[in-house]
Amino acid sequence: MNSGRSNTFNLGVLSFLSGAAQDMVYPLIPTFVVVALGSSKTLLGVVEGVLTVGVTFARLGAGAALDRGVSPRRIVVVSYVASLLSRPLLALAPNLATVAVLRGIDGLGKGGKDAPKDSLVALDVHHSRAGRAFGVLRALDTAGSVAGPAIAGLLLLILGHGERGLRIVFAVAVIPALAGLWTLRQVRDAPPRPPRAAGAEAARPPLPRSFKVLAVAAVIFGLANSSDTLLLLRGSSAGLSAAELAFAYALVNLVYALLAVPLGALSDRVGRRPLLLMAWSVYAAVYVGFAFAHSRWQLVVLYAAYGLYYAAGDGVVKAWIASLVPPDRRGAAYGVYAAASGLLVLPASVIAGALWDHVGPTAAFGFGAAVATLALAVIMISPDLRGAADR
Repeated sequence: MNSGRSNTFNLGVLSFLSGAAQDMVYPLIPTFVVVALGSSKTLLGVVEGVLTVGVTFARLGAGAALDRGVSPRRIVVVSYVASLLSRPLLALAPNLATVAVLRGIDGLGKGGKDAPKDSLVALDVHHSRAGRAFGVLRALDTAGSVAGPAIAGLLLLILGHGERGLRIVFAVAVIPALAGLWTLRQVRDAPPRPPRAAGAEAARPPLPRSFKVLAVAAVIFGLANSSDTLLLLRGSSAGLSAAELAFAYALVNLVYALLAVPLGALSDRVGRRPLLLMAWSVYAAVYVGFAFAHSRWQLVVLYAAYGLYYAAGDGVVKAWIASLVPPDRRGAAYGVYAAASGLLVLPASVIAGALWDHVGPTAAFGFGAAVATLALAVIMISPDLRGAADR
């Protein structure tokens, strides 16, 4: 169905609604798992790592399916329904095992959407405007991630911060998710590819070396990039209530939404590499801050800075991939990059949780900052990325 609006905008509206549903749930997971269900921080890391494994496998599968000519819109629909079903069912989850299964299904849905959405946006605009286009998509997505936790926080102020209030919020998250089903009808599919001649698969060019180096850096960064639930748990350990944590996560996403478009447009002018260097530098600095922060005002500043990391890094790197990789390999490239960036998030979350349980939060966040700095060094010194097209 053709709505007359750009596909980037249609996908952005879908992302807004999906982000609202997702982030009504996400900032409450640490309180639900550690406080309501009585689990350890290590097991919280495992549960959120399970979600990331689901995201990683779904991204790989979606990228491979796109490369074989499967409809991007069809993959988005299947993925969206998986997340739609899993999130509100947390309201009925009796134990940690059920939570882990539902988070894994949510991860499959969340990861399956990424590569097809990115490929549809890349087809919608010329590569010289890709930074702004991906910024628009991320801004709308993140605006939903501002609305979601803000609504969750307000509901918890009314319902109370106990297990009953958490479960009701999880159930209410189905409302924006259902609204997204209507928006799916507005999303236009990519034109069908002409059939490939025999032997064409073997004749396709390999992914460029510059892209492979970027993927290696993403793998390293993934070991630093433990689940964001640990950042929320850091706020909880400093005395923030469940509602305050929801508002703190809304602040992260508000900064992200406000800066995604201007920073994406800036990358169109100055190049993707400087913005990615800034993003990963901010990440390392924020983790150092979380290692030593104790007061509420320090945490507020750090949550806001974390939004800057997202705004400078997420859409920009996807726009960079559009410049590095030819159009007929972008599906695979987005899938490979997304999988590479999530490959080590499960061990990262388990390591960070274990360090916190056995040593303390300073060790957990210090480890993340050190590994992020190593990934940053790969981007800085690689001659393949210094000379690669990045606009």
